[in-house]
Parts: sequence; C-alpha cells; structure tokens
Amino acid sequence: MNYSEKLTRDNCVVVLVDFLDGFFPGLKTINHDLLRKNAEAFTRLSKIFNLPTIMLGEEGGFRGKFFPEVVAHADHAIRVERHTPSAWDEPVFREKLAAIGRKKVLLGGISLDICTLQLAIDLLGAGYEPYVVVDVSGSDTTLNETAALLRLTQAGAVLVSWASVASEIMKDWQSPEGSAVGQLYQDFSYWGNRL
Repeated sequence: MNYSEKLTRDNCVVVLVDFLDGFFPGLKTINHDLLRKNAEAFTRLSKIFNLPTIMLGEEGGFRGKFFPEVVAHADHAIRVERHTPSAWDEPVFREKLAAIGRKKVLLGGISLDICTLQLAIDLLGAGYEPYVVVDVSGSDTTLNETAALLRLTQAGAVLVSWASVASEIMKDWQSPEGSAVGQLYQDFSYWGNRL
C-alpha cells in the first residue's frame, strides 16, 4: 500500500455507498441535512475532477429513494444494485471496479459500521487502498461509529473528509478546477459559513 502517494484525478475511483433516505431512522451520529449536503459535495467533486464513479444501492421497500441531491450530480456514475452488506460480494461490482483499473478507492456512505466498513475491509483484502470519507457516512450510535473507525484504521484504511480530498486532488487554486472547488467549499462547508 502506498498511502504516501497523494490522490490525483488519474489514480482514484469514487464509490457512493447507499445514499438512500430509508436509512435515515438508523442514522444518529450525523445530522441528516448535513449528511445530504456532504453527500452532494462528495458526488459533485467526483464530477468536477471527472473521476470514475460507482453508485451502490437499490431503491424500494425499507431502503427508500436515493438522495435527489446525489442523483442530480451522478449521471456519470455506474450504478450497481446488490443484495449483500459488502458490495465486494456482488460480482458486478468487482467487475466494474477491476475494469476501471485504479487501486485508490474513495468510499463513503450509509452506514459507516456496516456496508462502508465491510466493503473497505474486503477492498484491503483484495489489494486496493480504501480512503473512507467519514463526513459522508454515519451510524446508529457513537460507540458503533468509533469502533468502526478504529477497525478501519487498524486494518489499514485511511480516513479523510470530502474537503480534504477535493483540495488534495485540486493541488492549486489556479488549476482549471480551482474555482469549482472554491464554490464547493462556499456552498457545502463551514469554510463558506453557509451551514
């Protein structure tokens, strides 16, 4: 694993994990409106940098509907339905990820201690480098979330925020994406004083 190698537009892939409103009753560790904003920002940054993106989840029943804020900016994403807590156990996901050919996987979503955790552990076992975007994720209790964060770091995953990812990939405010990232900060982060 080469975690000292910085993220670039050419070496990472984004995985959006289950941004479905039916899971809101179980999410207690992050404000739901903040989660929606962060999920939208994460999806938007994948589009700003033209990053390969996989959107996981299945609408209907207790799962509800995808966040409209995510769907509105995920037209570039490959959609993968699955019936397993870890997307790794879905052959279509493994095939799509392998076809993209990038080892650094930026992932985050619902829930941090179940689907996001299990996928990250499986990615590590398969030789990928997972970067878990913690502020687009949540859990049912602080205890469970803390346990998941500890397990993730003990296993070798890296914990990041969507804003840290955006600035790392951008590198320079004078880059072609600099103004779009600045607007993202203004609209979706405390740096813009709009939350």
